[in-house]
Amino acid sequence: MNTTHHILTGQAKADTGISPMKRVLAQLSKMSEPFWLCLSCALFLIMGPFSIIAVLYGLWSLASEENRQKMIEPASC
Repeated sequence: MNTTHHILTGQAKADTGISPMKRVLAQLSKMSEPFWLCLSCALFLIMGPFSIIAVLYGLWSLASEENRQKMIEPASC
């Protein structure tokens, strides 16, 4: 319940006796979501152009002579 309230309001309860280690862990937990967002976006941008290799191979295999012979044209009415 407390986590849901924190997410919805964006406010955490003020804790006056927080140790430095807890403060660091709190900052890391705040930064983890933006970090993973940026990392996944960067990986998508880096690896995105290489997906064209798989697409071209798939199109080439579909357009090969062997597959064209297997395809049957529908009868015209």
